[in-house]
Amino acid sequence: MKAGVLFPLSSFPSKYGIGDLGKNAYSIVETLAENGAQYLQILPFHFSTQANSPYRSVSTFAGDEIYIDLEKLIEMGLLESVPEYYPESSIVYYDKIREFKHKYLLKAYKKFRGNDEYHYFLEKCPWVVDYAVYCTFAAINGSYDWSSWPDEFKYYPKLQQINLSEYDEEIGYYQFVQYIFYLQWFTFKKYTNELGIKIIGDMPFYVDHGSVEVWLDNESFLLDDLGHPTDVAGVPPDYFSATGQYWGNPIYDWNHLQNNDFKFWVDRIGWASKIFDITRIDHFRAFDSYWDIPAASTSAIDGTWKYAPGYELFDCLYEKLGDIELVAEDLGYLRAEVIELKNHYHLKGMKVFQFMLDEGFENLDNNYFYSGTHDNETIKGWVDGLDQQTYDRLVELVKSPLPLNLAIIQYCLNSNASDVIIPIWDLLEVNNNQRFNVPGEVNDTNWTYRVSNLEMAKKGIELFAKLRKGD
Repeated sequence: MKAGVLFPLSSFPSKYGIGDLGKNAYSIVETLAENGAQYLQILPFHFSTQANSPYRSVSTFAGDEIYIDLEKLIEMGLLESVPEYYPESSIVYYDKIREFKHKYLLKAYKKFRGNDEYHYFLEKCPWVVDYAVYCTFAAINGSYDWSSWPDEFKYYPKLQQINLSEYDEEIGYYQFVQYIFYLQWFTFKKYTNELGIKIIGDMPFYVDHGSVEVWLDNESFLLDDLGHPTDVAGVPPDYFSATGQYWGNPIYDWNHLQNNDFKFWVDRIGWASKIFDITRIDHFRAFDSYWDIPAASTSAIDGTWKYAPGYELFDCLYEKLGDIELVAEDLGYLRAEVIELKNHYHLKGMKVFQFMLDEGFENLDNNYFYSGTHDNETIKGWVDGLDQQTYDRLVELVKSPLPLNLAIIQYCLNSNASDVIIPIWDLLEVNNNQRFNVPGEVNDTNWTYRVSNLEMAKKGIELFAKLRKGD
């Protein structure tokens, strides 16, 4: 059995109010290696304008500049000094930190003169220019909602009516920060891999309407002539919500995708396979069947099930990309065909302890087993809210003198699952006041949980090793 820790990059401790790719990130993976972990799982690290949700991003390729380590820019001679900013906050203040970092990134950009490595990066990653143009247009128009832009900006991908040389400086900035981000990311990933740790990345199934991908490729989505979605994504009533969830992402035009040899998905998963060792695909079930909500509706209840060409897509992916390692998020109420699709391609699925009380704790082999995910209550908060009968059932199940929340983690780490992932907040025994995300809610606390210092992070990872050994 292999095991690791779910630790979103945003939750890393650092000097600048949010996790980044600096020294503490390296210390964390060193501590993971010292304590026998094989995995570091993170969440998407793309820029979001939707309440900071990493699952509602402006680009599925670009890294968020907020994660750039400013100290490395000092080492590169692009900055002189940077003061600390919310260094030990347990909450990420995204807007403040984004403004703070942007100021220094802009200074570094003005001093940057380019080099062969930079030009090679742009040559090998053509999506960077598209992203830079999109962000520049969004800044000019004061919105990432491209469908509201004047026609010359809105239809630029088809009509090419704008002279981009007028915006060289602005476009250059966005290219620069992507170069710096991925220079730092690939250096970090190489170091992590050399320590024997694989990075599990996370890919949302859908993309946001206000994204460069939808702007560039209208035909791959169900949109009207004005660029507005005709059908949007969500889920019907489930464990998380009695009324379902209305996500609002545009639905794919599967006929067009299939006729185009699924280029959109080949490019997307191809890039993910370069930046991660393993990619977890969120909402995997939609490769088989998906909840299609008319865009004019206000409730997810109005949706209907429709079907995607999953086998054709995966045949194409493996033919064009070869050996890619994927994890299928197959949680919730699924029809049998979803599991058949997953098993046909020998993909590992997911099991979550908090969801398994009724079904029992068997059939864990060939699955990633979690105490909880980024969407769950913390294990401590969940245990604190159990009724006495359920609490007693679990005490009998885990058979441990440890507090029940820790006994559950130990149970997971000593199960017969092929792989186990424990969230850092469960290892630090935080309650639901520090819950990472409540699905379906837009608020000021989702996505903001942060480990305030490196010593605390190390304490959690060391507990991971102790519980795994049965100490």
